[in-house]
Amino acid sequence: MAIDITCYTKLGVESLQPKLDVIKLTHSYLFDQSYLMYDAHEILTHEQLKFIEDRVEKYKKETDLLIAEQFGFEEPKSYFMISVNDKSFPELNTSEVANMLRKELGEGNIIVLLNGEELI
Repeated sequence: MAIDITCYTKLGVESLQPKLDVIKLTHSYLFDQSYLMYDAHEILTHEQLKFIEDRVEKYKKETDLLIAEQFGFEEPKSYFMISVNDKSFPELNTSEVANMLRKELGEGNIIVLLNGEELI
């Protein structure tokens, strides 16, 4: 079974990505072995979604926004994913990783979902 962590944030990609790079560097023991962190992606607003004509692209972009809103997260600006490579969790488990991310990015700036379904 795949284990993925999806993080929705109130930070724009331009400010989030450098912070993610620092997190990967300062916690390299974790992100070089057990976990793989992907780059940040922008989440469009409802207003911005109106201008997308391609139905498939619009669906994908709208899904990102709706998932964050479903969990009560208002005005998300970006998201990133983390995949679990080592399921034996030798360093930290997913809840501890979520707590570390909240500490690094600010408690009110992020929500963390396990496999896109469970708030952790």
